[in-house]
Amino acid sequence: MIHLTLLQSALFGIATRRAVIDYLRMVLLILFILIAIAWTIDLAQYLPQIRDKAATDDTPLWQILLPYLTYRSADMVTRMLSMACFFGVFLAEIARRARLETVILTAAGAGPARMLSAVLIFGLGMGALNHMLETRWRPAAVAAQVELGLGAYGGRFRVLWINEHAWFMSPDMAIRAQVLRADPPALRDVLIFTGLREPRLTDIYAVNRLAPTQTLKDWHLEGVEQWDASAGRATSQKIDDLTLTLDLTPDELSYYGIPGFYLPTEPLTRLAHVQDPVTSTGAQVALWRRRTVWVLPGALALLAVCLSQLGYSGRQANYPKLIAMAVLGYAAVVSIKVLWAVGELGGLAPWLAASGSGLAILTLSAALVWRKL
Repeated sequence: MIHLTLLQSALFGIATRRAVIDYLRMVLLILFILIAIAWTIDLAQYLPQIRDKAATDDTPLWQILLPYLTYRSADMVTRMLSMACFFGVFLAEIARRARLETVILTAAGAGPARMLSAVLIFGLGMGALNHMLETRWRPAAVAAQVELGLGAYGGRFRVLWINEHAWFMSPDMAIRAQVLRADPPALRDVLIFTGLREPRLTDIYAVNRLAPTQTLKDWHLEGVEQWDASAGRATSQKIDDLTLTLDLTPDELSYYGIPGFYLPTEPLTRLAHVQDPVTSTGAQVALWRRRTVWVLPGALALLAVCLSQLGYSGRQANYPKLIAMAVLGYAAVVSIKVLWAVGELGGLAPWLAASGSGLAILTLSAALVWRKL
């Protein structure tokens, strides 16, 4: 009974609730500052475009501006939440130390369990928020912004013919074409090379236009010229229409050039199993991010608490040391995105790229907590 009472006090006591509230307040303040700066930078570039759309649609400016800022905020919060969680908790702990709260709790016999319980409650709440942002809210907001046709995403990810030639690779086939990123998609000015595993190519197809059929990976080709090189000497023939099975799916074209972490989970899961290694690797990293991203706020909060305590000599703040600890925490936040990028380029296994920094942060935090015991 005594142990249960102590556990309830550690998890739900006044000191724990106060610490969690302090963390949330500071994190929200940091997020507000970061989003305000991001809004300013974004609107400096795209406000004239928003005004033009409002004038063209004969709509009040605020009816376009507010939805646009809402969509942008979902992306901004997702990007900045890890940074806000570390620095918000770091500054909150410094403020609590300045008010002598942590000193009084330590003198009263409060151990690391009370600190860990506040971090656990904060980490679970912010982890759930981070998971929802990454898996649902940001993909939906980006799609809505593209439909609105405004901002960077409205320009980069809209339905259009991409004039630069794209390459789609599989173990035995290579396709070079211009892509219509739409639903349904299409290709034009297409060259298809088959027999990459053989000593020489088996067939080369030059196609005017290529479109999907009702069967996955079966494509309808219009205006085809085929070169048969399997006999050692290329012979050509022209074909008006042809249906060909290719190592290519419509999703690869509909979402061409869009990073996987902006996509809904359903198409992202399909893209993770395509033949093209660049597309599948990026999709796999994005999926692993969604499986592990809920851990990051709690891991960074725990690291912030541990590092803030190292910045004091007794009751005196060691400001150079606090600055060094803040720089170390910033490096930990940056390492998360660095490993994600390396994984998307194929330099790390997707699971390691998504979870490597989180595991390293938790290991370092655990070592610091053990040192304090």
